[in-house]
Amino acid sequence: MSRRRSPQPAPPPPPQSFASLPENVLAEIFVNLPPHPANLRSVALGSHQFRDVVTNRPFLRRFHARHGDAPPLVGFFLNENIPRFIPTRSGEATPSASDRAAAPAPGAGALEPRDAGWLVLSSRHARVLLQSPDRLRLLVLDPMAGRRLYIDAPLRYRPKYQSTASVICVPGADAGHGDCRSSAFGVVFVCFSNIFQTLIYLYSSETGKWEKVEFQDMAPRAPIDVMRPCVQVGDVMYWHSVFTLVLAFNINTHQLHEIPVPVDLNGDDYVARSNSNVVAPKDGSSLGFVYISLHNLQLWASNFVSGVHVEWIPQRTVRLDTLLPLSGVRMRHVRVIGFDEDENVVYLWTKLGVFGLQLDTMQSKKLLNYCGWMYRVYPYKSFFITAGSDIFLPRSISSYIPCFMSFLNI
Repeated sequence: MSRRRSPQPAPPPPPQSFASLPENVLAEIFVNLPPHPANLRSVALGSHQFRDVVTNRPFLRRFHARHGDAPPLVGFFLNENIPRFIPTRSGEATPSASDRAAAPAPGAGALEPRDAGWLVLSSRHARVLLQSPDRLRLLVLDPMAGRRLYIDAPLRYRPKYQSTASVICVPGADAGHGDCRSSAFGVVFVCFSNIFQTLIYLYSSETGKWEKVEFQDMAPRAPIDVMRPCVQVGDVMYWHSVFTLVLAFNINTHQLHEIPVPVDLNGDDYVARSNSNVVAPKDGSSLGFVYISLHNLQLWASNFVSGVHVEWIPQRTVRLDTLLPLSGVRMRHVRVIGFDEDENVVYLWTKLGVFGLQLDTMQSKKLLNYCGWMYRVYPYKSFFITAGSDIFLPRSISSYIPCFMSFLNI
């Protein structure tokens, strides 16, 4: 007598295709991605449906709000024959050789051979400002979207003047800094004339015109250090002078004054002067100053009375080997090469690579492996995508599907 076989269980239904999920479900998944631009870009390159989801303005507002409206660090611009971009990767330091050799800037065509000789002057809130080799033109670059705006220098400016400039968000703009590229912007242009005058011009993207700042009192006669970027703290722009001074300019009141630095920087020793920087504590309550000397990092805070600097107050002195993993590295090979005014992070070059040091917590993180000497870097931060932006979809997007699937652990 044959035994009756028990019925086999029905096979499980095939898994639902990821692409068939409703857009509101996709949005709930994508909004939880880490904020590094590679994540949203990989998703956007997966399909036109995914692109529509992550470029939708309500989604972007949610995404920015979820991450505190603070875009992540994408990488660094630095000046070489053609300005270079060296990316950082989320959670790890970048490889040294390949990234240094031929790393393109984010966005197709952001930096091109025609940009040879242009100098990066400023990087702030998803825009980069460059100056032409003849010093008569400026370029405001949106690297992620590949947009360029060329601006002629102010009429009364002469190339022989010492000069630099900085791109800013228009004071009072409603857009948060995570989406600054969708708002108006300005450029602050400062120069030191051949008759020892400090001249400042303001450019507005809304009017497309320059405005010369008229000072009620005689402007300070301290030439600026054009090789060092400006630091913005609130409505005040700070430039380092070639002397042991800092020039402070209020964007709203148009007041310009000098602040002496808190340490003797040996006026003729440029290496000593360049190893210091104005810094901005995250609480926005004061101005700071950091200086690296021998084995130590020194930090000061400015005491203001009625908006006027009165004195520097020492905050702390910390040995560098307690902040960075510098075993076997000579301390004198630590250099200040940049600063993030939004996060109060100073960037330090060492023989081991580039580190970011948060000055409120004194926590450090390695951002780049060693990739040669760097004098000055300009940190670039962005969420990558804004509504209506061109994300440069390639002819074939199928090769990108495994990339973004790996981000979603699918």
